[in-house]
Parts: sequence; structure tokens; C-alpha cells
Amino acid sequence: MTIHFARWAVARRPALVGLAFLTALVGGFAVVRAAQNVWAVDAHRNLAAAVALQHGAFGSDPDYLYSPLAAALTVPAVALPTDVAVVAWLALKIALLVVGTAIATRELGGIDRLLLGVAVVAFLPILYDLELGNVTVIVLAAVAALAWTPDRIVTGIPLGLVLATAPKPQLVPVLVWLAVAHRRALVGALVTAALATLVGLALAGPTAYTTWVDALRAPAYLTSGDVINLALWSLPPVIAIPGAVVAAGGFLLALRRGHWPGLLAATCVGLLLAPYTLIYGAGLLLVAAPATVRASPRAALGLAIIAPIALVLAFPMWVGLVLALAVLVPAESWPSRGSAMAHLRMNVATHGSEP
Repeated sequence: MTIHFARWAVARRPALVGLAFLTALVGGFAVVRAAQNVWAVDAHRNLAAAVALQHGAFGSDPDYLYSPLAAALTVPAVALPTDVAVVAWLALKIALLVVGTAIATRELGGIDRLLLGVAVVAFLPILYDLELGNVTVIVLAAVAALAWTPDRIVTGIPLGLVLATAPKPQLVPVLVWLAVAHRRALVGALVTAALATLVGLALAGPTAYTTWVDALRAPAYLTSGDVINLALWSLPPVIAIPGAVVAAGGFLLALRRGHWPGLLAATCVGLLLAPYTLIYGAGLLLVAAPATVRASPRAALGLAIIAPIALVLAFPMWVGLVLALAVLVPAESWPSRGSAMAHLRMNVATHGSEP
């Protein structure tokens, strides 16, 4: 099987070897370099919030932006040694990544699946999430659970739990996409979020929720200089405002072009137009990656190869290029809407076949 670039033909196996090697090399370097400052920072913050909730002091850490329900769900982990809790959280997320990759690559051979697994886990946003102890992988799994399956109310439950515990701004366009493509799942997500929030109110009390809402209005750490906002709004207005208009227009066009272009555009616009975006947020792009590979293998491979560097040096531009795929790749090239078994095929048979 080969992937064709005009006059160039790249065998799939060498291409995957190169992708896995480059992704792991750059990602590994970045993780090791940042480890001293960021290892398990978010995981420790979650544990500290759980302890604070137990003592009636939720909100004592102004940088904690997850809901009181998230802190309440973390309380059982407080009984474990801290290192054990951190490693267990890490293991859970790696397991989800392995399962998701196995589903998406089920038609490939063992070595190819392994190489893609390395590329997925070593994808810089994913590695950063794993290192921090963030929840991006959980959000990724929740969105994949409804995007890769038929539209049912039950498939929206995982996303509803995410909305009740870690409602990230980048999910707003995803909810818009759900209103178009997965309306039953949207109902399931919203009902679950509402019911879970009521449980949270019962467990933590209204004062904790008032404190949380106040923290969301003005996140302290965003003005501390400790993080780099990668959203369009970090750029000069002369670039940010036209860029936002183009991104929003691209999203509306992609929504009209089908299930997968709409989802890919939703994840891109969420990254570009959220009030703040950190690099781990781009991990959500993996939900639409299998469909994107099938729709445009050349462009997908090219963007994947440059991702480790581009995400650091030109994040909005790289995400903008991904958004362009959702708008420009012919609608008939995208997999049809259906179950994961029907459209998650990582093959490029139209470009050649393996002996």
C-alpha cells in the first residue's frame, strides 16, 4: 500500500516509521525538558481540590477550574498514596488511548498498528496531557464515544459527565456540531450534565458552585504569565479578528458538508476561538483523525509530520491548515456517517495496495 504525492509514492510502512520516530523524538524531548516544572501538576491540583472540598474550603486554589463535582469524584483517590493516585490516573488514560487506537486501526497489520499507537501516544498535545495529569484524553474518549457510533441518547452520557465536571470552552463548537449531526446524543449529554450538576450541588453545596463560577469568570493563572495562550486572541487584533471571522465561516461551511468535516472543523474552531487554548487541547483533533486520513491521506500525513514543530512555533496556523481540510477536501472523499466499524478504516486503497 502506498500514499501518492503527485510524482512521489511513499510506502505506508516507511511513512509510518518516519512519523512514529519523529513524533516520539520531538515529543519525548519536550516532555523530558518540561518534566521538572509540569509533571502531574494538574493531577496534584485535582487531589488538592478534593482535600479542600472535604474541609469546606473549595476554591482555595484559584487556578482550579474544574467543578466541585470533579473534586468530589476525586475524593476516593485521596485515600491512596499520592504517587499511586497519579500513576493510576496516567494508566487509565493510556489504556483509553490504546483501546481507541486499536478500534481505529483494526484493519491494519500488527506492526502498522503499533507504529500508529506510538504516533498517537507521542502526539505532543497528548504527551503534554499525560505529563500534566490533565483531562484532555478523557474528553477525547467522550467525544469519540458519540462520534464513532450511531446517534443515540446513551452515547452522549460520557460527554455530559465531562460538561458537568470539566466544561472546556473548546467544546462549544462541538455542541453546535452535535445539534446538527447527533441530536439524540446532544440530548443525552445535556440531560446527563444537568443531572450530574444536581448531584454535585447536593454533594458540595451551592457555595462551592458559586466559588467555581467566580473562578471561571476570571481565571487567575491566565494573567499570571505562567501559561502561553495559543488561541487567536493572543495575536494582535489586526490578525485575530479577521482570523476569527474566517474560522467561523469555515466552520459553517464544513457543517453543511457532512458529519466528519463538521466535527473536524468544530474541534479546530474550538481551539482557535476559545478564550484560552493550551497545547494539550489539540489532542481532541484525534477524534476525526481516522476519517481525515481516509479522506485526504497525503495532507493528513504531511500535517502529522510537521505537527511536533508547528504546534510549538505556529499553533494557530497549523490548526488553520487542519480546518482548511474540512472545508476544501471534496465531500465525497469523506467516510459516510455510520458506526465506527463502517467508517474507521485506515486504508488508502484508492492509491494502491499492498502485495
